[in-house]
Amino acid sequence: MRIIKDEYVTVFRDCITETSRQEGYTLPTDIEAYVAILLGSFIDEPDFLPSPTFTEAFMRHTMPSKDLADVCLFTRGVFPKYGDKKHITTIGKSSYGNAGKQLRMRMFEDIADNFEVVVKVIRISTRPAKSHFKDITWLNH
Repeated sequence: MRIIKDEYVTVFRDCITETSRQEGYTLPTDIEAYVAILLGSFIDEPDFLPSPTFTEAFMRHTMPSKDLADVCLFTRGVFPKYGDKKHITTIGKSSYGNAGKQLRMRMFEDIADNFEVVVKVIRISTRPAKSHFKDITWLNH
């Protein structure tokens, strides 16, 4: 279980809100909060990639669908040049769709349907967060 510090979530929530205001993207409040928590949860988690690969984790169900989807969303948003973008996006969308059905949470289906928009908001939002977390390696790539 990951421990998420409130200050991490607060900084990312502020960055997402500012990004939405400046760029004209409007995420639903629940998705905005979820993304802030998601980003905050990876701050102290340097070893987050699925093992051995995204494809194997998806095909063999070695990770819960929600967890795999979160890693896909995080990877696509924070590391836009990592791996095969289309492939990671497809796995992320499918995994959020599966998670929505398994957990009976519409929010995950909404993220699946708007995956690319959420990725873009994360990508833009993490730029100003760099000034708050100068010592976090993944954020300052």
